[in-house]
Amino acid sequence: MKAELQANYEARLSRYATLLHATEPPGLVAKLAVYRQLLRQREIHGETLWKIEPTLYLLMQSAEIDLHLASARLLEHPGRSDGSIFAFLEFCVTNRTHITWKAGTPPAEIFEEQRARLEAHRAPITAIMGRRDKFFAHLDKRYFREPDQIYVDFPLEDSAVIALVNVVIAIITEHQWKLKETANFHVAEFLEIAVENMVRNLEAGRRQNFPGQLD
Repeated sequence: MKAELQANYEARLSRYATLLHATEPPGLVAKLAVYRQLLRQREIHGETLWKIEPTLYLLMQSAEIDLHLASARLLEHPGRSDGSIFAFLEFCVTNRTHITWKAGTPPAEIFEEQRARLEAHRAPITAIMGRRDKFFAHLDKRYFREPDQIYVDFPLEDSAVIALVNVVIAIITEHQWKLKETANFHVAEFLEIAVENMVRNLEAGRRQNFPGQLD
């Protein structure tokens, strides 16, 4: 039984690592990096960013929705999805004594602490799930009539989403490290640099081909 539960734990963790770090399709780490850098470019350039390249606005909106949907898959109530990170932590709590890390059996408090870190972000979790369930995935009648109302009923700050996703990534990474003292290499920094370079090149091209348009 212990070997079976250990294999189950490791298989679950491997699947989460794939959801976080996959390159095809891009995982949660990549989605977060692109979104975060687009937000940074908006902070740097303000409304001029849309003059540099109008489709950057659409790209940012798409990146935001994509990040919300990817996060929602992992944040489901455990009663709705066995694949949610909450279900994973429940499994860990129930089977803690049958799980072995490099240093031995996980301490009793560690999984509760991880769950508490997620629950500290309950407000953005509720907003993400509400937007997905009532608008992005299933169009509720109320939001069919008034689509902008979804953002009023489920307010969500960019910084809150980033903080929540970082907690999800950190928890999975902690499990990887505790299990094997290794973790996936993050491509986040490279992607953020790539987005920064893209905006810089677009700005240079706009200034060269349309002098004065950004002034």
